[in-house]
Amino acid sequence: MRFGIDSGHNCPNDTGAVGIKVEDSLTLEVGNLLRAKLASAGHTVINCTPNSASSLIDSLSKRVDKANSTAVDVFVSIHFNKFLNGSATTASPMGCEVYALSNIAAGIAQPVVNKIVRLGFNDRGVKSANLYVLKNTTMPAILIEVCFLDSTADMNLLSSVGTDKIAEAIKEGLIGEHEDTSTPRPGTLKIITATILKPSTEQGADLPPSSLVSIAPGNYPVLDSGFEENHWWVKWPDTSQGGRNKHFIFKDFGRVD
Repeated sequence: MRFGIDSGHNCPNDTGAVGIKVEDSLTLEVGNLLRAKLASAGHTVINCTPNSASSLIDSLSKRVDKANSTAVDVFVSIHFNKFLNGSATTASPMGCEVYALSNIAAGIAQPVVNKIVRLGFNDRGVKSANLYVLKNTTMPAILIEVCFLDSTADMNLLSSVGTDKIAEAIKEGLIGEHEDTSTPRPGTLKIITATILKPSTEQGADLPPSSLVSIAPGNYPVLDSGFEENHWWVKWPDTSQGGRNKHFIFKDFGRVD
């Protein structure tokens, strides 16, 4: 898979926020770690962070142009948040949110949020915003706001877990590796579009028709769940849903909450 990774800001005429910590330093560090981790996992990684720009819009357009011209499969822009009025400067934690415009991008964003939240950050969810890098890229794109620079709780937690674990969480969210299955994660499978349940992540056309089960849009309680190779997997409370222990649903058609 080809990933375009953008360390947000880090470019003359486009610098990030400053709070308890400096956004440019954090996004550069996390971006470099993430690129190395994805490359080590066998993926092609394109650095979409420009070295210079004449203005903010020039900086943003260069990031988009690099992603589009190199035909990456997924574009990821890394940022750290800050309340403009400084009201996040509190002992209260603020947390992580990820922005996406399309359903496909939201399906990519959700596992990233899940992984970062498991490090202890508050879950602010997947959100939609008409951001330049999201609306002008020709592939699914997400913008990660890891946590808040002006929240003492967030910055203390960041110092505790370290940027390497942040990069690892993003990597695992993107490619679905090293899912911890030791503790069941019950939830609700929300099917958005009618699809099929599969016994593996292989293409449905490559699997025996008898192994596939149709599932209609709706909410389904599950005993356990995870994300693997762009698919959600679930375990049902009983064996009536196809009689298999583990079922896979491609991320475009549903999610687990």
